[in-house]
Amino acid sequence: MRSLQREGIRTVFGIPGAGQYEIVDALWEADEVNYVSVRHEQATTYMADGYFRATGEPAGVVVVQGPGFFNATAGLATAYDVSSPMLVVTGTHLYSHDAGGVDSDWLMPLVKWQGHADWPAELPGLVSEAMVQMRSGRPRPVLLQVDQPVLALQQDIDLLEPEAHGPNTPDPAEVEQAARILAGSRSPVIWAGGGVHISGASESLTRLAEYLQAPVVTTAGGKGALSDRHPLSMGFAETRYAPMATWLEGRDVVLAVGTRTPFPDTEGRAVIRVDVDPAETARQGHHTHGLTGDAGASLDALLEALQGSTGPRENREQAGIADLLRDRFAPHNQLEPQMSLLDAVRRALPDDAIVVQGMNQLGYYSRNYLPVYEGGRFLSASHHGTLGHAFPVGLGAKLGAPDRAVVVISGDGGFLYNSQELATAVQYGIGIVVVVFNDNAYGNVLRAQQEQFRGHVLGTRLHNPDFVSLGLAYGARAVRAHGADELHLALEGALEIGLPTLIEVPVGEMERVY
Repeated sequence: MRSLQREGIRTVFGIPGAGQYEIVDALWEADEVNYVSVRHEQATTYMADGYFRATGEPAGVVVVQGPGFFNATAGLATAYDVSSPMLVVTGTHLYSHDAGGVDSDWLMPLVKWQGHADWPAELPGLVSEAMVQMRSGRPRPVLLQVDQPVLALQQDIDLLEPEAHGPNTPDPAEVEQAARILAGSRSPVIWAGGGVHISGASESLTRLAEYLQAPVVTTAGGKGALSDRHPLSMGFAETRYAPMATWLEGRDVVLAVGTRTPFPDTEGRAVIRVDVDPAETARQGHHTHGLTGDAGASLDALLEALQGSTGPRENREQAGIADLLRDRFAPHNQLEPQMSLLDAVRRALPDDAIVVQGMNQLGYYSRNYLPVYEGGRFLSASHHGTLGHAFPVGLGAKLGAPDRAVVVISGDGGFLYNSQELATAVQYGIGIVVVVFNDNAYGNVLRAQQEQFRGHVLGTRLHNPDFVSLGLAYGARAVRAHGADELHLALEGALEIGLPTLIEVPVGEMERVY
């Protein structure tokens, strides 16, 4: 525990159980570490994910071996996908019949690194290596397995000092090559992903975009990398919106920063991929040039190289951007009631609010049409698309940023995956607001059954609890809002009061375009 404290771990999520009594007892004595006990292990890793995305600092997760660890793997897989580091500690017997030496290759899609302690004296070195793995290269979860007898042993140990880690700097030759391509471009575009937020590189991206007068599109995870108020912001790169797709096809250079978005069609244009993970920049068929390094350090190096070879460009894109966005957000291109409900949410939020996008119809709509004004303020499950992640991720974000508004956009189906964590919110005073858009269905799947499978509806219509009564039973605030106006007032009131709040919004079946 002292090794964790030295390394800066300040929050640990878990559920006390067999095989970890000694760790929990050490946490009782660790004044500098906040232990949060949740109601299901799935929430431990989701909350650690949200905590990192709100603070930039990894948390610890302590779960019992076997079923406790398996319960935590959904959040672990999501965190691996979105590059959220956390240190997970469990026992060595993941199966009841193994002897602690089970083949661990199956863990590769879940953790970046794993260690195994046979003696207490090994723990400081393993914790140190775990932190190095989390803080270098692409940040991802790590796993430390410690058997209970090891925790119970007493042995003299030497604590280690934390290692200093700076950003991964790019190769100057790669920077020079990329800068030459950008300098010779006619119509570059910057495609920003979640790696921009992990690096804290929004300001660096803004400076480069302004120097090049390059429009910026984002992935869902990259929303806010450039404020949506900035005249160069194009918002979410929705290529199913035909005018956006046509516009993007006319770009002769794509600078893809911190995103795994594939660009298989590179005929007639250059695609420069900036990524801290060399496996991404070495991937074949997804780009034409790779630049391996931290997003912020790479963008700063590119700007410096451009300043040494060419002057800043004149504004020649902003009028076209404004025209495209005016049409994209025009009433004839919007769906109702989605746009009115989403507008009600945005108007109630301060600029720096964190919004967690659930895998529901309003969540999908928010990727396209919710303006985001600061980096790292829109949290999604990225490529993993994990139903049920939004509420516990939001809890972790609010715990990490208690002075910031945190609002979860959820559906009824996804919310019930982890609704028990309302008890955690009330117990620890986590003043989150979850908006549950209730259509009594797995709405997206229901629509697909109706439209694509001849109306063969099976398993998608749901019997739900009374959500207001459910919230009140846990001791949270809970209200029901009918329509956009009531939602706006309910959300404003909830943010002002600052207590754990559930807002149910009854909705019917809704159309979806994107």
